[in-house]
Amino acid sequence: MAIYDTYSNERIELSAVFNEIAVKYDANTTGIKKKIYPLVEDSLKNSSRLSAYKRVVNDFISYRTEDLYDSLPCARLVCSELEMDRTFDALKISKSFIADVILNDTYYGRIEHFSPLAAKHEFTILMMNVIRYFASKNMKKECELALIHLAFSGKFYPSLHYRSYHIVPARHVMEYVVNNELSKKFDLTVQGSVIGAVKSVCSTWLDTYKDKFKSFTDDDIKYLIDQLYSRIGSFVKNIASEYYKVYENKDTYFAYYSDSNDPEDFHIADNDSFKVSRYTERAINYINTNGIDYRICKACSNGDITPNECKAVIESIISTRENIPEIKELISLMISLYFSSESGDISDIKFITYTISPKPNAKQKEIVRLKEIIEEWLCESGTAYMRRRSRAATKNAYERAVRMYFALTIHNANRQNTSRYRS
Repeated sequence: MAIYDTYSNERIELSAVFNEIAVKYDANTTGIKKKIYPLVEDSLKNSSRLSAYKRVVNDFISYRTEDLYDSLPCARLVCSELEMDRTFDALKISKSFIADVILNDTYYGRIEHFSPLAAKHEFTILMMNVIRYFASKNMKKECELALIHLAFSGKFYPSLHYRSYHIVPARHVMEYVVNNELSKKFDLTVQGSVIGAVKSVCSTWLDTYKDKFKSFTDDDIKYLIDQLYSRIGSFVKNIASEYYKVYENKDTYFAYYSDSNDPEDFHIADNDSFKVSRYTERAINYINTNGIDYRICKACSNGDITPNECKAVIESIISTRENIPEIKELISLMISLYFSSESGDISDIKFITYTISPKPNAKQKEIVRLKEIIEEWLCESGTAYMRRRSRAATKNAYERAVRMYFALTIHNANRQNTSRYRS
């Protein structure tokens, strides 16, 4: 039996339609959970494969760090299949095996034109399993990086960005939009960077659907992919909507942004998210240019940590390539917390005082995250910290020294009259 599509005049076999519906109603298959997840679990339990995967992710982020930490969502952030294939190599898992499981062991594998397309994409399925593993083991840092890895892969942010902007957005227009048209309900305004905003979207997604990660049927996975695609799509589309309103009414914006402080030189109002982004970049450039500043190490020392011990800790942090994303995150958090609580510029001494002082709201997620980053660095530094941290005063002294070092570095990098701290 057949009918004809009145729009395309094509013959449609009803049996094929009914078969697809029947298969959908029998969507209790667990091929991915049974056949792919055990391989991923075994790989990530292997320390050398886990390290190889971490290198892939860090290279992925480092390669596009400038665009990821941009406060403007202008860049395409293209991700090729070859780049995604590095993950299969790192975990020693066959891409063709995953393709075979999708085709033969899931209810949707043989359904043509299945939506979402990403449910048939080998890298996406692999990363769903990687995220499940890290989440189940409460490996927060690794899980966060895996979320970023998936979100900025080809089937999500890059393709959604292209769908909303067929031509790369004009930077000066986007600058005006972010400064003047986006309210605090936008993740980009709150987080201050593309990576921060997308990370927030992904974290909410993971928290919302944690039960589906536990059951993890093939239909759960399809639903999870659909929801992530939809959430990132809404994030991109909502900003694009504001962008095109301004773009099509050119009288609402001026053609350029100026860094000048000359009152005769017009520049668009500098909101906090832009300040955070610009000050963070200056601090990173300062670190890359000046390396370890021993005079700052001396300023950070006290009876519980010597200048040389401080230097060893900071050297361990800065010289480790994998720490680059966290260094940027730490600096960005320090500046954001200051702006949310104090008035004034970070070139003011108040910034240093505020940053190194104990915080009354210790449960605030930004403060918790800042402490997590520092504790992780100290534990990985291989210095005297590990054998001395049982004493509370010593533990606090090390943490304070790291915070103070980066606070002084941020302060120095953004001072107008000098670029060096003088003890």
